[in-house]
Amino acid sequence: MAELHARTDGESHESGAFLLGHLTAQGRRVTDVLYFDDLHPEVHARGVVELPAAAFRALWTIVRERGVQVVADVHVHPHSAGQSRIDRQNPLIATRGHVAIILPNFARPRIRHWSVGAYVYEGDHHWQAMGGCDNRFLVLEDDNE
Repeated sequence: MAELHARTDGESHESGAFLLGHLTAQGRRVTDVLYFDDLHPEVHARGVVELPAAAFRALWTIVRERGVQVVADVHVHPHSAGQSRIDRQNPLIATRGHVAIILPNFARPRIRHWSVGAYVYEGDHHWQAMGGCDNRFLVLEDDNE
């Protein structure tokens, strides 16, 4: 979260990342983070996250090379963690079951799990809001289990 906040350049624009890893019986295991602006330098040109086709080509190349999956995406909003109309109409990964996470207040510390928006894509531009985000959605590789 600290890195997402840092990548807002003083809260002048949104930032985001794809969470890479594996889908397991225990859930989505995150092993790596791939930041949007590392995929394409002009992703924040208009102040909001816009990923051009070139960013997705780079994403899928990295996914193949590392032998991982996109298990979720995460991005920050300036205020609340609610989905915008643009978020709802433009899923970054338009696959049923994909998880999108939104962090409020440009991911400014301290983020409480209940203030985070977690949304599951159901297809046809429909999402299920899951409320606050906690370890029900993601298991980080460095978690002590």
